[in-house]
Amino acid sequence: MFTLWQRAEAPLSLAVGDRVDYSATTLEAGRRTTELVRVQCVADGPAGWQLEILPLEATRRGLAPRPGEGLRLVLSHDVSRREGDLAGLVSRVVQWSGGRGRDLDPAQWRDDPLAASLLDADFRPDAVTSQGETTRVVEGRDLLCRQFTLVAADTVRITLPRGEMVQVHRREISAAVHPGVPFLGLAFAAERSETSATVIPAGRRSPPPPTQKVETMELVGYGRDAEPALNGS
Repeated sequence: MFTLWQRAEAPLSLAVGDRVDYSATTLEAGRRTTELVRVQCVADGPAGWQLEILPLEATRRGLAPRPGEGLRLVLSHDVSRREGDLAGLVSRVVQWSGGRGRDLDPAQWRDDPLAASLLDADFRPDAVTSQGETTRVVEGRDLLCRQFTLVAADTVRITLPRGEMVQVHRREISAAVHPGVPFLGLAFAAERSETSATVIPAGRRSPPPPTQKVETMELVGYGRDAEPALNGS
């Protein structure tokens, strides 16, 4: 979700008690996976904000954190300047599993799927387009959201025996934001990544088939009532 942290279009806001719950779906290679995740701010100190990223599960009383599972990280107050490397603003990451927490060094948490996806902020669009306004309903509340789309494309040329392969990677992010939603105001976000290739001259060798990945995040709840879920230091 913090891919958009440097974008002025996303209304960055962070305070103790802030909570956002998302349903995240990934479509790739014909497979569909869905998970529920919560991001919440539970403390503020000299080193920065203390965040928890928690997998959620449905209970009779609604969504609740999976006991003893998730990540806790300390994020520098410098994040409000929207400058630099977001991962570099993280001073500590604690991974919780089975009710126990262990500190991860930078090499470890950069390889952790949850932490890596959260802090994946290396996105510099070639074009930004406003898409007007739309209303999204979250927990019975009507949110009039601003919409925008970011697009970036990279071309890589690979030298082959007797030819060349040209690979194009296109990445598109669409988002709907509302200033009343904590963190980055995200009520909805969708990212589409596609990679295709051609071989020059044609006919000498078949290019690899195109690949496509679609990820969506839909806000299913938010508030300013967050309480720590990962016990311990």
